[in-house]
Formats: sequence, C-alpha cells, structure tokens
Amino acid sequence: MNKQYDFIYLTNTPSFYKVRLCEELAKKHSVLLVLYGYGAEAVNTRLSGNEGGFDYFFLHEGNAGKRNKALVLLRLLKLMAQVRARRVLFSGWMAPEYNIYSFFSPRRRNAVICESSAIDSGMNGWKGLLKKAVIRRMSAALPSGSPHRALFEHIRYPGDIHVTGSVGIFNMEGRRALRHSPSTPLNYIYVGRLAPEKNLELLIREFNSNGRPLSIVGDGPQKELLKNMAKDNIRFLGHVPNDRLPEIYGRHDVFILPSRYEPWGLVVEEALFRGLPVIASDKVGSAADMVAALETGAVFSLSAPDGLSNAIHEVEKNYETMARRVADINWNSRVETQLKAYTSLLD
Repeated sequence: MNKQYDFIYLTNTPSFYKVRLCEELAKKHSVLLVLYGYGAEAVNTRLSGNEGGFDYFFLHEGNAGKRNKALVLLRLLKLMAQVRARRVLFSGWMAPEYNIYSFFSPRRRNAVICESSAIDSGMNGWKGLLKKAVIRRMSAALPSGSPHRALFEHIRYPGDIHVTGSVGIFNMEGRRALRHSPSTPLNYIYVGRLAPEKNLELLIREFNSNGRPLSIVGDGPQKELLKNMAKDNIRFLGHVPNDRLPEIYGRHDVFILPSRYEPWGLVVEEALFRGLPVIASDKVGSAADMVAALETGAVFSLSAPDGLSNAIHEVEKNYETMARRVADINWNSRVETQLKAYTSLLD
C-alpha cells in the first residue's frame, strides 16, 4: 500500500455516521478507515468500491464479535508499517488491538475520539488504569460534548482537547420538515433497540398510566416482554428502514429516550433534525448539549421517582416554544464545527 494519509481512523464497524464523517473529511483530506468487521451495535453501511472518496481496510471480514483478536493485531501492525499518517484517530479505548497499537504509534500523531462521558465511564480500578494508560498515549482528544470533555478534565488530561459536538454525521438529505400543528394530545415516539439499557419498561409504565399515544420503533430482545406490558395506547411499529424514518417522525410530536446507558445518542440529533422536541434521561450523553443547553426539550433524572412524568408535563406546557428552538438549530454550522475539530489536528 505504502501511501500517505492525513487521517487514519481506527474503529470497530462501518457505522453509517462514521462513514458519512469520513466522506465529508475526504472532500479535502486523504482518509483511510480501518475496521475489524461488521456488527449489530449500530446500523452499518456495506462498503464496496471507493464511492465515498476515502480508502478503507478490513482487518477481519464478517462478524466483528467473532474476530481473532491476535490475528487482527498482527494485520494491523502489518498495515500500519506500510502506510504513513499525519494523524491516527483511535475510536475510544474498547478495542484491545487498537489499545496495544497505540504504544507502537508515536504519541504526537495519536488522537482519541471519545463517545464516553463522565456520566457513564468510570476511571477507577484496574480498568480505569488501563484507560488512563491509553489516554496518555494520545496527544489530542476529540470528546463528543461537554460531559465527555468533563471526563478528560477530571483526569487532568494535558493534551489538546477539541470538542466535536457529535459522534459523526447522520443523513441530512432533503430539507428538514416544517413542524405541523401538534396533535391533541401530543403523539410521542421512541426509536431504537428494544433492549434493557434503553429503559423502555419505565416508558411503558408511564404511558400505561397517562394514556397518551406512544409509538415504539425498533426491534430487540425485549420485544415480547414490552408488548405484553403495554396497553392499547402504545403501538409497536417494529423495524423501520432508515429511508422511512422521516415519514414516521413527521407523524409524531415528541421524541423520548429514557436510557439507563447512552454514551451519546445520535437518534436525539435525528429527532431534532426532523423537528421534534426531545425528552431524554440524564444518562443520555447528548442531552446536556442538544436538549438542556438549547432548551429544545426536557432532561429528567432517572433517580427522581416522577422525573419522566414531570418532563412530559414540562414539554406539553412549553411545546410551542421548544418547537421553535428546535427549528432554529443551524445544522450546517454543527457539521462545520465537527469537521473543524478534526482538521484542526493538522495545523
């Protein structure tokens, strides 16, 4: 290969938002995306050819969860011996292969992309020591938002910090739909996996009680459990392809994400882009910057017994004001800010 790149991006799978980020960076810079397979943790883009304007390389073909980590590490070392990079971007510290490689790569060119925040990522015990050791190999950090930046401030990280404002770039094709007149009562929607960490049992109990219309989009291991819990005001729409989601959002008024664990929550951005105020738990990484700071909805504490109920009341009371603030978000500026965080590493 023996090629020079501005950015070599080491990550797990070709999540659609990472692919879109690479496409935007590749408009002005040379980019190599390095992956170790496909996975179900996010919607993956099937890569073929070089239509995105960037190069890519799979260290393992197929299911990322079934990769041979030792073999992947050997392939990574071989690949990186054949290419040169101005900056190597490490996607967090969850992959042991990439963590080990960070000790071979010169610190001055290493940068960590961080979706974890002070909310969800502990720095205590032996795991904390390992994370800190990897972070010390980085000359720059790219945290997603203010709670993520707080993680680096807490450990007194000495390197450069560039807040990106997101974890990638979602599909922004077409104009954002103008909000219709809200329904009476408001129509609520959740989009995501039906899994324990999403805390959907809390959501269903609340809507069983208040009787408001709620649509649940997605699939997952808790599907039957949740369906059996739900009353008739709650509809399960199953898996909906990405190209149909704008239509689904357009029939609803408020998005809810009650997660127990959510490092960022790109779906919050997608819902806001489609014009919906958002209710999010205080465990959602994007809630501080995208909801609380912009006053585009309500953030509730999972430790408060009536937190979700009070958040619903707050949004219903201030819906028109919140919807106007949602409409005022400058999405082009947000993309530019994100790209600048990366390109500033080359200065």
